[in-house]
Amino acid sequence: DRSQPLGLSYAQQRQWFLWQLDPESTAYTIPAALRLSGSLDIAALEHSFSALIARHETLRTTFRQQGEQAVQIIHAPRALTLMVESVPAGQPLEACVEQEMQRPFDLEKGPLLRVRLLNLAADEHVLILTQHHIVSDGWSMPIMVDELVRLYEGYSQGREVVLTALDMQYADYALWQRNWMDA
Repeated sequence: DRSQPLGLSYAQQRQWFLWQLDPESTAYTIPAALRLSGSLDIAALEHSFSALIARHETLRTTFRQQGEQAVQIIHAPRALTLMVESVPAGQPLEACVEQEMQRPFDLEKGPLLRVRLLNLAADEHVLILTQHHIVSDGWSMPIMVDELVRLYEGYSQGREVVLTALDMQYADYALWQRNWMDA
């Protein structure tokens, strides 16, 4: 039942513990910066992110302490609105990416996926994606980016996009892991 708080995987539990020790740490931030060349359809990109967030529960999950155990709360999907930002005059692009990487996450409030769209020129943008390691890892970030590209390609051409259904979500894995270890 996704309307109730759910248990954490052991990896999430470690991340939760480390975050409680130092909530301002950015050691577990996973960044990706994508240079986008050509005409950009902002509405299609927003639609793509909204579909991705609806598809992957981890992208709309927060965490909290409930009694003696930490739990994850999966929130209802909501639309993502992108703000197009200009790179401040004289500031190198790398500094903008670094600045985003140095912003800490609040695991209790979320969101644990941040998206910034920087406008370099009319047909040149940089998309900065930042996630906390409690909801993503080195394996899942490339999958998410691939799905985002596929969604955007379809939506920007006015086509509906159907991705292969997910057999399970990460919360299902966490439950399986706990049950297996308790057996």
